[in-house]
Amino acid sequence: TKICLPVPDSQLYFAYSALLDPIRMANVAPDAEFLFSAHYAETGLVFVNANGNGAVPSLVESPGSTVWGGVFEISSADIDSLVEQEAAEGRQPGWEHRAIDRAGNKHECVTFVCHAGEAIRAPLEDVETMSRGARHWKLPAGWVVGLEDLVEDPLFG
Repeated sequence: TKICLPVPDSQLYFAYSALLDPIRMANVAPDAEFLFSAHYAETGLVFVNANGNGAVPSLVESPGSTVWGGVFEISSADIDSLVEQEAAEGRQPGWEHRAIDRAGNKHECVTFVCHAGEAIRAPLEDVETMSRGARHWKLPAGWVVGLEDLVEDPLFG
């Protein structure tokens, strides 16, 4: 007798890069649905020079730091497109922590990171896109201001 495991209809995805921007997300995963904002504790945001892709936002373990983002439900139809986009930007799945929502609940989410590269200055266009998405989804104001400050004063990298 062959046992078939159910294939999930969707996957939770933690967005912290330019895919926070609703227009960018809609282009990559048209069926994506924003569920809530969340953060990774003990995590920092860096921009790394990865595989010739220029500055790629990524996550690193960083005691005392927090990275905010949006948790989206990604349909099974959009998962391949999301993985392709993240790979094109130089990130692969592989963050082992769980996202924590504003009520303190922990959630298993797929999150993409760049596993190697030298830290470099954040590019203006990427930061503006990330900030626009962070404001749109009403991420904490302090986080949005910190993102905007990256262009002038690289706080996280």
